[in-house]
Amino acid sequence: MRPAFLLALTSAALAQSPPTFDAADVHISPPGSADSIAYLPNGRVEIRATTLLQLISQAYSIPPDRIIGGPNWIDTDKFDVTAQGPAHANQLALRTMLQPLLAERFGLVVEHREKAIPAYVFTVAKPGVIKPHEPTGAPDCKRTPEDGTLTCRNIAMEAFVARIVAIAPGYFDLPGVDRTGLIGAFDFSFRYVSRANVGSENSSVSLYNALEKATGIHVERGTATLPVFAIVGVNRNPAPNPPGAVEKLGPPPTEFEVADIRPSRPGQTEDANLDNGRIDARGLVLRDLIAFAYNVDLTWVRGEKWIETERFDIHAKSALTESDDTFRIMVQNLLADRFHLKVHKESQPVDVYALTAAKPKLKAADPAARSTCKIANIDAMRTIACQNTTMAQFAEKLRPAAGVYINHAVIDLTGLTGAYDFTASWTPFARFARRASDDTTVVLTVFEALDRQLGLKLATQKHPMPVIVIDHIDRTPTEN
Repeated sequence: MRPAFLLALTSAALAQSPPTFDAADVHISPPGSADSIAYLPNGRVEIRATTLLQLISQAYSIPPDRIIGGPNWIDTDKFDVTAQGPAHANQLALRTMLQPLLAERFGLVVEHREKAIPAYVFTVAKPGVIKPHEPTGAPDCKRTPEDGTLTCRNIAMEAFVARIVAIAPGYFDLPGVDRTGLIGAFDFSFRYVSRANVGSENSSVSLYNALEKATGIHVERGTATLPVFAIVGVNRNPAPNPPGAVEKLGPPPTEFEVADIRPSRPGQTEDANLDNGRIDARGLVLRDLIAFAYNVDLTWVRGEKWIETERFDIHAKSALTESDDTFRIMVQNLLADRFHLKVHKESQPVDVYALTAAKPKLKAADPAARSTCKIANIDAMRTIACQNTTMAQFAEKLRPAAGVYINHAVIDLTGLTGAYDFTASWTPFARFARRASDDTTVVLTVFEALDRQLGLKLATQKHPMPVIVIDHIDRTPTEN
C-alpha cells in the first residue's frame, strides 16, 4: 500500500499544476538572520534563512531525507521568501504554491522515483501477542508525560508506524516502514523511557524492547524501497523579483497593536512566552528581552545592572506575524517607545567556545557531494554525521546539536579551510548528568568525543564578538 503522503503528492503535485501566489519576494538571506517558516491565516507566507532543501520539503510535503541528488549547496545556502496567496488559503494550499515558485525562481526540476534507503523496519517477532478487533472509534495514540506510557486505540499498523516515528524522534532518525503484515485495528499500551535516559540499568524499558514485549513487534535498522524526489536541475541564485512584487506585498508590521507593561509583583519568577507576534510574560528582566530583540546571547548585552534584576509583566499582541526577524523588530520598537531604549553594536571580547584543531582526524570530502549534517540519537548516543562540511559550518551546527553542554556561541578557530566527512557521538547531557557514582556505563561528553574521535578541541575562551551596548534606557516605562 502506498503511504498517504505519496497519494496526495502524486495527485496534487504531479497530476495538475498547483495555484500560484499573487506576489512573492525571493532573495538570499542576510547574514545572521534567524530561521523560521510561517503560514499565516491571511494567506501570507513568511520564510526566513531557510535552505532550498527545506523549501523543497515544505513545497512537496516530503521529508528532507527523501530528497536525493542536487548540488552540494542546497542544504547550506539560505533564502528568504515572502509571498501572498488567497486570504482563505490553508497551510497545505500555501505549501503547494511554493512548487511553481521554486520552479520559476530557481529553475527547480524534480522527478518522482523510488529508491532503497535506510529505514527502521517493523516486523512481527512473536505472532499472536496482539490481535485485531472491529473498529470502535477514531484511531489514536497518546503518550502520558507523567509515566511515559503510550496508549494506542483502534490503530492500524501502518498508521502506528507513522505515529510512533513522529512521537519518538529520539529513537527514529530514519523513516519507519511497516512490514508486519498485520491487518485490522489494534489496542495496546506500553511504557518506555526517552532515548537519552536509556542506560544499562533500564534498557528493558527502551521503546524497542517495550514495544516488542507488549505487541510482539520487532524494530531494527534496515533498508526499504520508498518514494523519493530526485533533483534534476536547479539554479543557485534566484531569479529577480518581477517588477512591483515587493510593493504589492506591502511592508511587514513594525509595531504591536496593543501593549501593557508594568512592574512585576515582588517575588514574581520569570514565565515568558514570545511567539506568533505575541508577548505573554511575567517577571521578565529587560536584559532577556533586549537579547531576544537583537538576537544575541544574554551575556552580550552591556548595560546597568538593574536590567538583570528588575522584573516586568509585559503583554503585547498584534496581527499574526511569524517571521522571527519581523517579530524582533517589533520588540525593538516596543523597547524604544516604552523605555526609550537606545543601543549600538560594537566588538568586545566575550566568552565563546573555540573550536580548534589539535590532531585532526578528518576525511577530505568529495566536493560534488551534498553538504549536510544529520543529527540523531543512535544507540542512546547523540550523533552528528556530516558530509562535505567545513569547520565553519560544523561550528554553526554544533551548539544546537550538543544542547546543554554548550551555553556559548561556537567559533571556528581551526584554521582548516577544506570540507570533510566525519561523525561524532557522545552521551546526551541528561544521561551524563544523572549517572550514579557506581554506574559502570561508559559515558562520553561532547568535549571528549570531539577530541578522541575527530582530533578537535572545544574550550571556552574570550573572543571579539558584536555585543549590544545600551546608550540609554529608562528605568520606568511610559504609561500604558
